[in-house]
Amino acid sequence: EVAALMSRLDTVINPEEPEAPEPEMPAGEPVLLTDPFLQAPGAGQTNVAWFTELEGSQHWVITGDVYGLTAEDLVPTVDKASKARSGVFQSEANNTQFTVTKAETTQMSRTAEDAKSVLSDAPAKEDGIVSRDIFRHEATVTGLEEAGEVDYRVVSLLDGQPVLSDTFSLEDAKTAEEDANILLTSDHQAKNNTPANLEWAETVFGAGGIDAVFMAGDLANVPDRASEWFDSENGLAFFPGLQGNAGFEAPNGETYDGGEIIQHAPLYTAIGNHEVQGRVDGMTSLDESFNSPVPREVAEAEYEKVAAEVNPDGHAEFKEQWIEDNSFSTTTYEELFTLPESESGGETYYATTVGNTRLISLYSTRIWRSGTAESDPAARQAASRFQEAADTLDDPMSQGHGSFIFETLAVDSDQYRWLQDELASDATSEAENVVVMMHEGPQGLGDNVTPAFAEPTKIEEKDAEGNVTGIRYEYEAENNKLLTDLTPLIDAEGTSVDLVFNGHSHLWNRFESEHGVNYLETSNVGNSYGAYHELSGDSRPVPGAPWNADNYVEQGSPGGLEPIVPSERPFASLVDPDQDAPYVASNDYSIFTNLDAQAGSVTSFILDTKNPDAQPEVLDVFMLD
Repeated sequence: EVAALMSRLDTVINPEEPEAPEPEMPAGEPVLLTDPFLQAPGAGQTNVAWFTELEGSQHWVITGDVYGLTAEDLVPTVDKASKARSGVFQSEANNTQFTVTKAETTQMSRTAEDAKSVLSDAPAKEDGIVSRDIFRHEATVTGLEEAGEVDYRVVSLLDGQPVLSDTFSLEDAKTAEEDANILLTSDHQAKNNTPANLEWAETVFGAGGIDAVFMAGDLANVPDRASEWFDSENGLAFFPGLQGNAGFEAPNGETYDGGEIIQHAPLYTAIGNHEVQGRVDGMTSLDESFNSPVPREVAEAEYEKVAAEVNPDGHAEFKEQWIEDNSFSTTTYEELFTLPESESGGETYYATTVGNTRLISLYSTRIWRSGTAESDPAARQAASRFQEAADTLDDPMSQGHGSFIFETLAVDSDQYRWLQDELASDATSEAENVVVMMHEGPQGLGDNVTPAFAEPTKIEEKDAEGNVTGIRYEYEAENNKLLTDLTPLIDAEGTSVDLVFNGHSHLWNRFESEHGVNYLETSNVGNSYGAYHELSGDSRPVPGAPWNADNYVEQGSPGGLEPIVPSERPFASLVDPDQDAPYVASNDYSIFTNLDAQAGSVTSFILDTKNPDAQPEVLDVFMLD
């Protein structure tokens, strides 16, 4: 009793220092963070999603005679809808009739900001990574059979105030007989030319003239940084660019808003390396986290070492979360979008039909690392695709593990077997057009096609006593899984695949195989990382000894196909002006591409972003066989 009394007395005399409160982002305003956008249309229905910073109490999609409605018009219906059990209502306001569909709300689990967020209220550097509340609302609008295009708006009840979006149009899934203009794009990645690219794409095809968007990865730059998706003050955030709300002040003196596209057209994406957030445990900035992924098997092995301490009760959910937090994650990407799903890959790889076109979206990417290659193990100061830093040799969780692949495509992997089944399915074999979309592809002239798309071969360098003095990585050309495993599956005699569409190197180039498969990278929407071809005069760097130079391709495509010169507006080669360059790799010209699904034509348009008076011109046209 005396001891207890003394303890209480000590607490009064010497109170414990209160813990400093966790830094928080300021609460959002009662506004919509994005316009609504369309997802996963089906027969007679489509999904509508949007985001807010406030959770709100009710959220709806309204369809029908909605153009002239005000928030005040909605008050009686809002009250009625919030008390009813059914999700769809009929109401009249100002002698108009509209339908109300309730939305479900989820909170994003990993969105955050840090000192590098381009926001006036960004956290201070000492605050590290600060969580940011983002809420996603989604409704499935039904009854669209034979309805054609239908006007719609969304409304969120935020702080008791109905907040309305503008009016847009939606429709259910395209049938095989309907025309479909599909925008092929990738690598927006907060790059300068992207808003102009998208604004001109909408201008060329007209408001609502784009029927779907196929995007081959690298949507934003750091996937857990919320402002890169929604409201970065540099005008380069993802959703504003695709919704005509960017307001980017370009170097040519013009302001570009992007295009009002995904409010009317469903968006289908593939995972690029910039959709993968790295390890978060112990990280103090989002950039550090993004650049620090660890292979899952390494994190699993580390978990076993600490499981008794961090998870003594053996909770499966805690284990899974610990491994994700200490390896890598596509959680934010998957929470942002509603995509078709495969049984083995969920939303990370999938297939769906858009009109007469079968889209097969693959998970084909790896961590990008620099090409630093120090021959002296003691001189290695940082991890790269070729080496580990000298001071991390005994700490697997601090190592980079080379440019490791996030999801394998190797023969007999889950993704390979799924793709094998998908290619043999009726949905694919009966489609007029079959498009395989992936971030990293088997053909290309860019910098990022090397090293080979192979699992890094780890080589431990040892001294005379057998002590490990260095770790380096090789990428054997004969183990390039995109060539040895994937290509024989999608590019064989009699293949149903018409087009392999990829991104990653920020350029335009195309190829055609002997089996009639077209390969297209059209990712030059912002900056370019160059083209490596005899007509460019540029060569990819090759690491010196002790690395095997035979594994690395200095010029041309590692897949061996010859690039095709643009059919309409080629550029002259810088090396030989009498020859046309079979690529576009530019920081000034921006390219967008259209697949006309009914015609089976693929048209690329090029825009000179230096000239504010320039308009897009046709760069190239080819037909799908």
